[in-house]
Amino acid sequence: MLLLAPGQLEARRAAAAGPLAPLADAIAAGLAPLLDRPTYLPAAKALLSRDGGRCSQDGAPLIFDPFSPQHHRCSECGRVQTGEIHDRWWVYPYQLWLAERCAQSALLFLLRRDQRHQRLATDILRRYGSAYLSYPNSDNVLGPTRLFFSTYLESIWLLQLCTATAFLEAGGDLVIGREVRSQIVQPSSALIAQYDEGLSNRQVWNNAALMAAALLNDDRAGAEQIAHGPSGLEAHLRGGLLGDGTWYEGENYHLFAHRGLWYGVTMCEVAGIALDAQLVARFQEGFATPFASALPDLTLPARKDSQYAISLRQPRFAESCELGLARSADRRLSAALGQLYAADIPRGDTGAARSTADVERNVPPTALTRADLGWRALLHASPVLPAGVPWHARSILLEGQGLAVFRRDAGAVYVALDYGQLGGGHGHPDRVNVIASRGATRWLDDMGTGSYVDTSLHWYRSTLAHNAPLVNGHSQRPADGTLLAHDERGGAGWVLAAVDGIAPDVHVERALVVMPDYFVDELRWSAPDAVRFDVPMHFAASLEERELSEDAAPDGAGGEEDGFDFVHGARSAEVAAFEPIRLSALDAATGVPLRAFVAAETAACLYQLLAPGQPASETRPFYLLRSHAAAGVIRSVWAWSSRVTDVAFEGDRVIVSLGDDRQVHQRTNEYWQIELSAAGAASGIELTGWRSKFPIPTEAQQTTTPSALPTSVAPPARSARAPIV
Repeated sequence: MLLLAPGQLEARRAAAAGPLAPLADAIAAGLAPLLDRPTYLPAAKALLSRDGGRCSQDGAPLIFDPFSPQHHRCSECGRVQTGEIHDRWWVYPYQLWLAERCAQSALLFLLRRDQRHQRLATDILRRYGSAYLSYPNSDNVLGPTRLFFSTYLESIWLLQLCTATAFLEAGGDLVIGREVRSQIVQPSSALIAQYDEGLSNRQVWNNAALMAAALLNDDRAGAEQIAHGPSGLEAHLRGGLLGDGTWYEGENYHLFAHRGLWYGVTMCEVAGIALDAQLVARFQEGFATPFASALPDLTLPARKDSQYAISLRQPRFAESCELGLARSADRRLSAALGQLYAADIPRGDTGAARSTADVERNVPPTALTRADLGWRALLHASPVLPAGVPWHARSILLEGQGLAVFRRDAGAVYVALDYGQLGGGHGHPDRVNVIASRGATRWLDDMGTGSYVDTSLHWYRSTLAHNAPLVNGHSQRPADGTLLAHDERGGAGWVLAAVDGIAPDVHVERALVVMPDYFVDELRWSAPDAVRFDVPMHFAASLEERELSEDAAPDGAGGEEDGFDFVHGARSAEVAAFEPIRLSALDAATGVPLRAFVAAETAACLYQLLAPGQPASETRPFYLLRSHAAAGVIRSVWAWSSRVTDVAFEGDRVIVSLGDDRQVHQRTNEYWQIELSAAGAASGIELTGWRSKFPIPTEAQQTTTPSALPTSVAPPARSARAPIV
């Protein structure tokens, strides 16, 4: 078998008849409608178009119904859409859906010896064998394919069919395999092999399909070449997965790529193909990383080309945890499963009836049980889960990804600096971007991306759509940031990062200092000559103590990719140097005000603007602070606690008042200094953690004498860092 050693088969049959019987029953129930009807294969191949699969009235995605090839209901308004472009969009998920049902039915035959499931899997394979070469290898978007419009989709499809064939043969059906190999596996794998996408997440799936095809054909040398080749499995484990176990293209692509890597790693282990042990350990770490950076409401931050507000409370995330636990006991995964299986939210539609193999289709968060998992869990999940441990979201530095996350208020407050890895072609020009939320309230938000076939994609991929700086109206040039310092000491932590190259000869640094009630943000830039330095703040808030006048929208560099073409409704006000700007909004869940205090060292202009939100049809307000200078500093304090009563900016110091107490922040050449004054007593904290010294080029800061300050430094707390392997 491709994914299970022969000696493990009886144990899996016992699990499917015992503790995992509810999962096997659920998969069987999903297959029941197919057992007594002829298998339907579309005559046309799938088509990707701007309008196919979207409602003509509101642009919302259409619901995929595998039993309705010509009538497609809108997910928002409920209108039924018809026509060729929608029918041929429907073909894409349907072919994947049918291939997954083939794998499911073959596995149930293997584990339960049900002849009805054997007949269903065999019928699907035979129909594909007869029809495969009739689909044209034309009208493609990303690489050659017959059934779809992109090669990686054919790879996912072929992988399901290869797996189904291996299950049938392991169950004693030795006839169908010859037909599948000659009619499907050989021509499809030859097509896939023509299109090597290097380190793309799509190539992960090409590799998985090619490895399955090679092993199914007893071509061990071919499988080893896929494992060890220049863009093969180990190359992806080494270059696609970063040292902290995250996929370089961000959370949205992490699970998709990691799931494909699971197939490759598992097939190698079953076949006895050796892989680098350190790389396999890095792969194992990847099961936990989606939870390390999750927002307090258990959604993924919408970094890079991510869909917006993806909930972790979906079957595919639970299945990933289960597969990780089956490989190695990991308390983080046990804790995450405890959250995912908690019955604290309503039971909704899990999407199981419409699941399309390994192509992700997001559903709203829902209560889950083990019966909601997929066939991979039936094949590999532990019969009995280990005892659960409490879920505690912790601060973490994902140094490979370049993401520092600070959590406060028992995990309800989330503050992050996205400074490092650009993310390749799916990366956004948003280095030193800030993300902050409190509970389910998204305070400083990243709105991810939009439809790849809609012009709004330019907005979501612009720097202006992020809480990141841009220069002279241009989105940032592609660049990776560098970590300069990171320290976490109980309730006080900081991160300092720098980025060069986002504009010619412009250097930018950003520091976040996160306290129990607020965080300080200090953003610096320097350039040889005066530049227009813009700082967007995607905070839907009211402006206090200041009137805004109607104004023309701020000008950008003149390209769609810079984002300014998408903004309107501009209002503005001039702001003097060090003059504080106060913004506030109510936390929707608690009614507690969320407040921001912002000041620039140079005169600036504050704009309030409107731009696409999520979805693009909705409008969302945000602020933009614009300065003209060769160098400058913008400081701000963002408070989620009513204990913060006022903030003042005096020179290079930020003074935060908490009633009668004061906390004074200042960056020096050696550390971030915090002077604490409470109940008449003085103390201090010095946050260090330097990765490299980066002196501040001002005379005042160069002459600071930190030894003169009374300090009482808290002992370093253990930082919840992901292992670097």
